[in-house]
Amino acid sequence: MRYNNTYQLDTNYFRVRGTYYYELDSEKYDEDRFRNSADLKFNYQRPFASFGEEQEYLLSFHGRYEGHYNSQQLEEFEQLVVAGLALNTHFTDVNHYDLGLTLGLAYSEEEKDDDWPREEMGHGEDVLNRAGFGYFFEWSNAYTFAHTGVQLIAKLSRYDGNWSYDKGQFYTVDRLTFGAVIPLADENNLLHFTSQYIDRDYELDLLGFKDTLYRVAVEYVHYF
Repeated sequence: MRYNNTYQLDTNYFRVRGTYYYELDSEKYDEDRFRNSADLKFNYQRPFASFGEEQEYLLSFHGRYEGHYNSQQLEEFEQLVVAGLALNTHFTDVNHYDLGLTLGLAYSEEEKDDDWPREEMGHGEDVLNRAGFGYFFEWSNAYTFAHTGVQLIAKLSRYDGNWSYDKGQFYTVDRLTFGAVIPLADENNLLHFTSQYIDRDYELDLLGFKDTLYRVAVEYVHYF
């Protein structure tokens, strides 16, 4: 779906994205850690109901899978599966504002591998790894300027894992994303600027600092 289009009833929407990263300083405590990492993301959405005076609110089935390999600091492998509902609305006057809310049940699994906890603290992988269920919430905003086609994006998501974890364990992931879409000459050629902040937390403080990840990216998109 084009960045400035809206969802339609009884239509299937898929988005698949694979990303490769080469990180400047991915791991300072693990000599065997490679600098490269990768993500795989799959999203599915199908609007099935609408309500409001002008049917401006759409209710959808929502599902997603996110897999991360070698995802900075302790994370060796991580995956998240979400199934739930999404609510989307589109307000328009001169400019356009799109609001999306997603709430679902989720399963998260992560594997940690690092020299420091093993050598200095005596922790093995059975202590470091996490797997369990929780809820997933996402709040997405997009504001599009009609005359220029420029779109500003803000998105906040949270996974809160509290079920089926070992006793006393938990795992949370907060992700904040800001972006801008800028058309080049026409709306078939775009520049997309993105900045992202990811914060992961668990009950075991291994390194004495927050497990955070910062990303800044620029991409070129062409619609055929």
